[in-house]
Amino acid sequence: MASSLKRDQIPPKQAQSWRKNFNQEKELTFNLATPAIILQRETYKTLAGENENRVRIYLGLELEKEKGKYKLAAFAVSAFLLGSGDVYVDYETPVFKLDKENVDYSSKTQEVITMIKMYREWRAGKLDSDDPLAGFRQYIYPNAYLLTKFELHEIFNVQDKTEAQVGFGISKTMHTMIYPVVNEKRMEDDDSEAFDWGALCPPICDDGSIYNS
Repeated sequence: MASSLKRDQIPPKQAQSWRKNFNQEKELTFNLATPAIILQRETYKTLAGENENRVRIYLGLELEKEKGKYKLAAFAVSAFLLGSGDVYVDYETPVFKLDKENVDYSSKTQEVITMIKMYREWRAGKLDSDDPLAGFRQYIYPNAYLLTKFELHEIFNVQDKTEAQVGFGISKTMHTMIYPVVNEKRMEDDDSEAFDWGALCPPICDDGSIYNS
């Protein structure tokens, strides 16, 4: 029997699949240089604070290219729960750049915003619009990640690590698309209406159904 997973832990085979998919996208839509993105324990403690706020990581692009490539940058801020819902709001400062050594960029917020905007232009396919695959990035890559409390608590408090690395993976899952017009041989560039996909099982399933036993 496989050992039980820790909370928020990705099953090893699934993690391998995500990394493989991401590496494939490097040959297609992901043309950025990617340095090591490190979150240090002291940065985590500063951002989490006494209220155990969550950490949100925004993606940006360095202002200078590296060997002709745009270079990914990452910035971490503290996010607090607004009211009783699931909305988390960012504190403007402090903001840290997540390099091998985390750097407080609180005095450079406009520079941070500029780099984030550059990434979003890349994500929207505007920085290299001549690339036919550039327009697909907006459907693959997010603007930011809101990390859970549990994964960082596990790494920094339970395992007592002094730093954690932020990496990337891609989950490729089949979605259902509903069309009002029937076409048995639908082409990729078909521009007819397509409606939102249904909730996927897993995770949204009827565990009591005889069809899901």
